[in-house]
Amino acid sequence: MADFQKIRLRAAKRKGGEAELSSLLGPAPDNAAVADIADDRILSVMAERVFAAGFVWRVR
Repeated sequence: MADFQKIRLRAAKRKGGEAELSSLLGPAPDNAAVADIADDRILSVMAERVFAAGFVWRVR
């Protein structure tokens, strides 16, 4: 598996730099706040994001 730092550098290069990549990713979550969220809610959001990434929402 590729080291995360290498993946991050490759993404930054493709997106036009670290600043542009950071703006696309949005703010980092607060770990303490995430720890208070129930596991089923986190799994629900993760599943929603994964499945939405595979669909084309444009209807012709």
